[in-house]
Amino acid sequence: MDSAKKQDISNLAASIDYFTNSLYQAVATGINENVFMSPFSVATVLSMVYLGARQNSSKQFENVLKITSNPDSVALAFKEYFSLLKNSDKLVTSNLVNRLCANEKFPISEDYKNNMVKYFFSDIENVDFITNAEKTRITINDWVKNNTNNKITDLLPSGSLTPQSVLVLINAVYFKGTWAETFGKKATSSRKFYLSSDKTVSHDFMYLSEGFNTKISDNYKVVELPYIGKAFSMFVILPNEINGLAALEKEINAQFLKDIVDRKGFQMMCLKLHMPKFCLESSFQLGDVLKKLGLSDIFDPLKADLSGMTGAEKNIYASEMFHKAFVDVNEEGTEAAAATGI
Repeated sequence: MDSAKKQDISNLAASIDYFTNSLYQAVATGINENVFMSPFSVATVLSMVYLGARQNSSKQFENVLKITSNPDSVALAFKEYFSLLKNSDKLVTSNLVNRLCANEKFPISEDYKNNMVKYFFSDIENVDFITNAEKTRITINDWVKNNTNNKITDLLPSGSLTPQSVLVLINAVYFKGTWAETFGKKATSSRKFYLSSDKTVSHDFMYLSEGFNTKISDNYKVVELPYIGKAFSMFVILPNEINGLAALEKEINAQFLKDIVDRKGFQMMCLKLHMPKFCLESSFQLGDVLKKLGLSDIFDPLKADLSGMTGAEKNIYASEMFHKAFVDVNEEGTEAAAATGI
């Protein structure tokens, strides 16, 4: 890979790190429950929309996603990144797919559709929203389900598509990997999980005594758990204090995430690791969240400029964005899936 392509991917990674932090902070604020999501899936769909945005709508994407290059460069970076994933370690299972479903009676720019295929490896499907909106919704949901090993179901809720619908953009991503060093099932035991300093619940904890790539700071510690083949890893971040999660969340930003992925300040340490098994599912409607982040025009029929999708002055706008995510972490490894639709 030449230096220009590497720089494009580096810029994309920085953009996604920034958006990850912004999105998480916006979603998690005021929520007293577990949150699991895939900012990458959300950013992928937003970038597909960005490719067709113009004027102020385009500028809002650049601000929210912290984009420093033009839409074509962003799309090219996604293309290179998708290519890397498709050619990545075969010891894990990964699937990343995109789809454009267009109203067969509404003119969508051929240039836009060609760019969706060229940059995002997207499927293109002409559908009948006018007389079969509900059937089309079910078909889209089945496609998502099939591409996520049945982990993401009913991404688009009933009533989300109408005869007035023009276009649906969807991303689905799936991952299943075995730990490079698996946890023995017989070592799993029930231990106290601290919800706060004075409130605990019993939960199953896995156990492994092993050398781990580790970072220890004044306020938190990070452990890297590689999957077999070591091309992919999970990073587990834990506050040092039982009540330290809120302070840790405030400390997390794009640079924080980059330093972890770059393994800055890590060293190999022998640890006796007790880690909870967990399985999480989350579902979000992200329209209001994105508006708060500054991406408001595309949801306003009077302000949206997505003319790059239509190649004309015909005005279309986004009605809502839906996102679902799933993760299961156990002794053998991790299975995760996510999907986003707009």
